[in-house]
Amino acid sequence: MKDKQFTATFIFTLIGSILIIINALWIATSGAPLIFSSSQASTVEEVMNSKSFWGRIVFGVPGLVEGHWTLFWLLFTVVMLSCAGLLYKKPRKHKEYALPIAICSLFSLPIGGGFYIGAILGFIGGIAGMEWPKPFKETFFGKILSAAFLKSEFYNVIRDNPKTIGTAAFVLILVGVLSGIGNGLYTYNVDLIKMGKDAAYRIMLQGYVIWDQTAIVTTIAFIGIAVVKWLLLSIAIYAIGAKITGFSSSYDKIARMVAFAYVPEGLLMFLPVIFSNEPALSFNWPLGLYVASRLWIFAALVIAITQAFDYSKRKALGVAIFGGTIYWVIYHIFIIPTLGVPGVRIEILMPGSPSAILVLMSIAFIIATLLGVFSKE
Repeated sequence: MKDKQFTATFIFTLIGSILIIINALWIATSGAPLIFSSSQASTVEEVMNSKSFWGRIVFGVPGLVEGHWTLFWLLFTVVMLSCAGLLYKKPRKHKEYALPIAICSLFSLPIGGGFYIGAILGFIGGIAGMEWPKPFKETFFGKILSAAFLKSEFYNVIRDNPKTIGTAAFVLILVGVLSGIGNGLYTYNVDLIKMGKDAAYRIMLQGYVIWDQTAIVTTIAFIGIAVVKWLLLSIAIYAIGAKITGFSSSYDKIARMVAFAYVPEGLLMFLPVIFSNEPALSFNWPLGLYVASRLWIFAALVIAITQAFDYSKRKALGVAIFGGTIYWVIYHIFIIPTLGVPGVRIEILMPGSPSAILVLMSIAFIIATLLGVFSKE
């Protein structure tokens, strides 16, 4: 296993383990979760009334990391690092050591998960280790990383291999779960902030993330919502790329590639650990994380369309803009109000404003035309 195929798996688990231990030792030294904010504040009123931006991110769960709890979580970090070493020394027992690495990575989240990066790397390395001797890029998370890194050759493989539809379905489920956890917890905690001073102080200044059964329901619902969004966007892209412009491609190819383009949606899992003051709070988002995930998905979609139809990136950009606008209008104007979808989103159009919809569609159509979407070249 000590070859190029193993290198990525071992490096991921090793770096993840080291980051988690550093995070745990830092908390053990300070005796509290790590909370980083743009500026110091002692009251919620001071935060909300501030004319400048205030934001904070928390690494760890208050009440679960202090005192003897720290030693308990440190135990998992030691086990994880030990398993990483044993995985390297005894590769033939990879399943015995890779599974504990993945589990310990998840158990590290209450102490910040190695600034969350460590938990992600450790979990990816652990799952990939269980799939050995399969090359890392062919493992489940290897494919997810290839999609996230916008590798055009990866999207070529997805386009030409019908068997990847099963993996695409699991990607949608994973993205739905992660997005559901983030959106459910974030919106619930935002509501608590707006309802009561005690909850607002605990969440914004002490770093608490408060759970409720509604967050669990939202997580389950977001799996179905992810499927609805995937179908809408796939149909819009296929209708423009294959039907309107007349280029040859099948719907199943487009659907597989669009599913992988949704991978950055998983970033929204971290919504509950990031909070900011007004007006960002009233818009129901931490602006940076939400916009970053949207732009990342859009970039992946352009790559997928380029490979699916053998377009130039210029034309693929036009299809993504026009198809994405059609999808956005249908989802935000009709689906969200009908299903009452909770979570983070940008509110530009309101139901019952046809003039605004026509303006948005007209702009998208003009841009798509200028980018050559409807030319036969």
